[in-house]
Amino acid sequence: MSAPRYLFVFWLCISLFSAELYAQWVDHFNDICGPSEWIDLQESEGWNIQSLENHDISQTYPGRFMLMPYTVSWYANWRGPLLYKMAYGDFVLTTHITVTNRAEDDIPGSAYSLGGIMVRNPKTMTNGSEDWVPGEEDYVFLSLGRAANNHPSCPGCPAPHFEVKSTINSNSALIISSIDTNVVDIRMLRLSPYVLVLYRFPGQAWEVHHRYQRGDLMDTVQVGMVTYTDWDKVFTYEPAFHNSHVLNENLNPDPSSNPGMPFSPNIITSYDFMELLNASFPSEWDGLNLLNESDVSDAEILALFGDTIPIPNPPSEMIWLGRNNQDWNDADNWLSGDLPDMSDTVNINTCSCPEANCVVLPTESISLSGLSIAAGAIMTIPAGATLTINGPFSNDGTIIIEGNLTVLGGLENSVSNRGELDCRNGGILSILE
Repeated sequence: MSAPRYLFVFWLCISLFSAELYAQWVDHFNDICGPSEWIDLQESEGWNIQSLENHDISQTYPGRFMLMPYTVSWYANWRGPLLYKMAYGDFVLTTHITVTNRAEDDIPGSAYSLGGIMVRNPKTMTNGSEDWVPGEEDYVFLSLGRAANNHPSCPGCPAPHFEVKSTINSNSALIISSIDTNVVDIRMLRLSPYVLVLYRFPGQAWEVHHRYQRGDLMDTVQVGMVTYTDWDKVFTYEPAFHNSHVLNENLNPDPSSNPGMPFSPNIITSYDFMELLNASFPSEWDGLNLLNESDVSDAEILALFGDTIPIPNPPSEMIWLGRNNQDWNDADNWLSGDLPDMSDTVNINTCSCPEANCVVLPTESISLSGLSIAAGAIMTIPAGATLTINGPFSNDGTIIIEGNLTVLGGLENSVSNRGELDCRNGGILSILE
């Protein structure tokens, strides 16, 4: 009986590693404690500042990662905020972005107020300005918002804009173009030594925006979210000061070359998801120059890396955010804005950060089609409350049972407990498989 098992395992390994695309990670931004899963460049490089006035997951906008920067920029030696993860080898990075002004009623309002995604060479520095050396920024990004209508690449271009930028040794080459939306899908395709920048407007097909040859980018790079604003004020500061200080009205003294110019940060950038897929260089492109459209056309790129790569589906389960309070019956605590019913499977997120509230059930009877408790989550079933699970059950957190919990797993539904079931005096726990 052992031979078939070995044959099956061998076949599974071949299938896994021969696939051209597989998920390295995907984040749907539905966990309030999720920012801790992203690395803040200002912390990892030891700058000890926070140039984002506000940033959160699923608090301001349920299901989105929201960034609102102070006056700050990404250009040449000016270094802005980046929330990132590490990516290795060749990959496809995709996101969906919305940008507005701070009032949320128009496009971003000040010069070079944009948000997007970046691929960047990591640095070994950990002590901020003590380690910093000018001339060492290497990255590619595409962002949308308001750039400027007087840039040589697009004189007279009305906003909103795309800004695509390639920076090598802190020499930034940027291109501005007009667009007619503040919402877009962006895709960065790394096929070393090339970085291809794609986008898709709502209801339209993917398009190739720009192609770069960036053999200087390391095998392992930073990939993530950038946003910046108020270039006119940024430009009045030397890069070293800009990089190591929060630029707002609290500066005292203010070494700006124009201290009388007001600060005018005016953008909110939000992301619906971020997905990184593994990729491999197509064998039919070996020896071809991807910068040359006669070698590899836009149509050929899009045939492999456009609509054929689907946008990841959001979770179908009802998800507890806990952004208001502990009340199960407060719809604002749920990602969907609706309360779950007996046909729903429910995921309870962690409440291990101060911003998230743990869930307490009402003193009534509730039935669900499935329940999953995340590590770090706490669910309380108080006296007088009854919870019945008619389906799969998985617990990696803590369930405090003072009332009644019944799990009807049955033969077709899995029942798993890797967390804590704290059944207290008067509580009843029944698991029927």
